[in-house]
This record gives sequence, C-alpha cells and structure tokens, in this order.
Amino acid sequence: MDSTRHSNRTRLNAGFSLIEVIAVIAIIGILSALAVPHMGNILKGSKKSVAGDLIDNLNKANRQFNHSYWNLRTTPDAASGNDELTILRTLQWRESDAAAGGELHAKGPFMRADWSPLTSTSTADYRLQWTGSSWRLLEPPSTGAGLKVNFNGSDLGIAYTYPANYQPVGPN
Repeated sequence: MDSTRHSNRTRLNAGFSLIEVIAVIAIIGILSALAVPHMGNILKGSKKSVAGDLIDNLNKANRQFNHSYWNLRTTPDAASGNDELTILRTLQWRESDAAAGGELHAKGPFMRADWSPLTSTSTADYRLQWTGSSWRLLEPPSTGAGLKVNFNGSDLGIAYTYPANYQPVGPN
C-alpha cells in the first residue's frame, strides 16, 4: 500500500506529459484559427457603427439647425471636403445672446463644438459626406471627399474659434 501512495505522489509532482502539452497547444491553435477571422469582422462592424452614429448626430444637428434658423441647402462639392467643414462649423456655431434678440429659438451649438475632424479623399477611410441637404456615409473602398472618421479620438480637443465677423452658411 505504501508503494502505491508513493507512486501516485511522484506522478502528481511530475507535471504534464509531452502529449498533454501538445494537445493543449493544438486546441489553442484551432481555436485561434477560428476566432481571428471573426475579429476582423467585429472591428469592421464596430467602425461602421461608430461612423453611422456620427452620421445620425450630424443629420439630427442639421434638422435642429433647420428648425431654429433656415434650411441648410448648398451645392455639394464631391471633390473637396471644404463644404463639409463649412457646414460642420455652421452646426457648431452658437449665436450670441445679444444677436438672438430675445427670440425663442435654440442658439446652438447643434454639434459638438470641440470636434475638429480632417477631410479625406482616401478610399481607405470612412468619410462623412455632405449631399447638399443631409449627410451620408462613404465606406471603404468608395470614392469621394468628406470628413474623415477618426476612431482614436484625436480629432477631439479645443473648440474652433470663430472670427468676429463669422457668418454661418445660409441666407443671411
């Protein structure tokens, strides 16, 4: 009986056998091979979701501006992102209390004031494009210019400083 106990203790202290280690490594390899392709789809879906939320926010801000002031309607410029920046700055603008003249409309800003995206024409980027009356999403590999969706938050920071004579886009 003592020899059986001694033999079991020795086996317990010996660790894993080579076959057990190889089996675990093989199982981890198989699971990794199955999971990695799905991770790419999850990342792509997440980016599309974030960009879609930005489009929703921009279109909501556009509707709020339209209700408070006038309908933002311009001729879009598909080759440049300058019209997108101009519309964004209009949505980020806040009318001064003195200029409002006591009217009962919202003065803005209708879009986050500290968002300063860059423009892009790269087919590798997600871009937010102004259509002349609303916003739409350009996904890779589509062509066209727009505001680049930056997924790391580096486009957030200091609010844009408007010049003293700033006039928003529209019929002023």
